[in-house]
Amino acid sequence: MAAGQTGRQSTAKNGASGSGSGARSEASGYGKAFFVIIERRLKSSSKKEAYIPPELLAQALRLNPDSPLPPAIYDYLCDFLEGKVRAPGGRPSDFENPLSQIKKVLIPRKYERYYTWLKARSKSMELTGWTSIRGADWWQGPPNERAARMTCRRLHLPIGWRRVQNIVSKAKK
Repeated sequence: MAAGQTGRQSTAKNGASGSGSGARSEASGYGKAFFVIIERRLKSSSKKEAYIPPELLAQALRLNPDSPLPPAIYDYLCDFLEGKVRAPGGRPSDFENPLSQIKKVLIPRKYERYYTWLKARSKSMELTGWTSIRGADWWQGPPNERAARMTCRRLHLPIGWRRVQNIVSKAKK
């Protein structure tokens, strides 16, 4: 406990002298912005559904060592420490993963490009294909399956062609 108290005292000294992270947050304005973001999240959702990640709370507190906590954040922090606030269950949403967002933008566009080309090709000539690709696994099936397989192959995705079709279907909704 003595080490924890010593660390707390050194943080307070740095904030008071103006050379620590407190002075930097006031000069840049980022420290107060975290409080504003957290307050908006708390106001936008009901009290039962509100969940602020502990990392965001810790970062906001570290960037603002000398400023008082807004009442909404203070109440939330007390509830969090008492165990009344729980993290949402299940897998995190894809919205939080930037790579997933990129895939969900690229896959439908690439699929549609291949699909329209295959439909036009099937109208003008048959889809038998060139002799060198007739036996390829991605050149089998109807145009929608072929487009999904070609998308997987072109983007080097570790997912199946049915998953590509699901992503495309979800993007159309």
